[in-house]
Amino acid sequence: MILAIQPEETVRSFVARTLFIKGKHSSEEVFRKFPKNCALRSDIVLIAEMQGWIGCYGFNKILHKHTNYPLDEVFKNIQDISYSRGEYIGDYYCYGSNRTPAGFCPICVADDIKRLGFSFWRRAHCCELKVCAEHNVELVKRCPYCDKPFCQGGHDLNVMWSACEGQHLKGSSVTLNTDPFELKKAQIFGEILSAPCHLSEEAVLTVLDEKVNQDNNLKLRIWNSRYNQPLGYTIKRRLEIVKEARFKNRLPHGETTDFIIQAILGTYEKFSDFVIDVKAYGDETRPIESLWSTYISGHQESTHFVEENYDQGVGVWCCPFPAKDFLRMWDWRPVYYPCCSFERPKRKGHQPRPERVENAPPGVQRR
Repeated sequence: MILAIQPEETVRSFVARTLFIKGKHSSEEVFRKFPKNCALRSDIVLIAEMQGWIGCYGFNKILHKHTNYPLDEVFKNIQDISYSRGEYIGDYYCYGSNRTPAGFCPICVADDIKRLGFSFWRRAHCCELKVCAEHNVELVKRCPYCDKPFCQGGHDLNVMWSACEGQHLKGSSVTLNTDPFELKKAQIFGEILSAPCHLSEEAVLTVLDEKVNQDNNLKLRIWNSRYNQPLGYTIKRRLEIVKEARFKNRLPHGETTDFIIQAILGTYEKFSDFVIDVKAYGDETRPIESLWSTYISGHQESTHFVEENYDQGVGVWCCPFPAKDFLRMWDWRPVYYPCCSFERPKRKGHQPRPERVENAPPGVQRR
């Protein structure tokens, strides 16, 4: 029998807990082969299938509910009808590593054991946050008994269900948080992770552009030392890119949302107040789950999408926002689909050399 993944439990916690209970010689090869260094799309898909979550829908469901991926995807371009762009058909994104330090809230652990008989590693406690949003206590990021971190080079995740020096993590001391900003940050992160709807990126940037420009210190704050760019400039530049892309029907490249989250933290006390302002902009707020079955299948002159229909067992192609300007990519870089491509007429001068499609889109299972 396959164990059930718990609400808010990280994928790595679920894999480690399964192996701890069933042993390394468990018949579930998926868990034994799950990589420690970097989990790729194919690894996540297999774990989703073990929970009965199939296809693109299952892949995106586990990303949204059991990783910190929503921090990047809740703020979404209004012309993007996929949850994770083209990642479902690629293997280039790393969804967590054992190098990332984990953490836990002692009160959460004690409550879990009382309620379930065991605890687990929560996704909000395994990122940069320092405080538990629910209990306002400091997260434990290093073992209270040996001072090792909960990552590569320290404890593995099994310490949650075993012990260190004969002592269980549930016995960790509780330290009350005294920093209001860290509590607010944890609460806003939690609300983003559990957001029921996507917020229009253009609306988000427009609201933040106005707010940030009212505070000169925040406007000039360097949000990332690597890029050495002021927060106000970054928001305005991205807003210009998004607006131009919407006018031309060209989906812009993805970008980190760190600066958006920093701007929200600097201008709002509650995430709900921010959502109210974003909704007032007028763009549609789409339910998170409504995009789980769709992925980007190609970026030619326009963005192409495939929505998986599990009742019929087919993928439905669409191109809802045809580009308004043409780069003539199809003239010089045609793609040959042997099932439906017509023979191209011959002409003088340079002749295009069609390339046969190498990999077909994934098959779609029927329910």
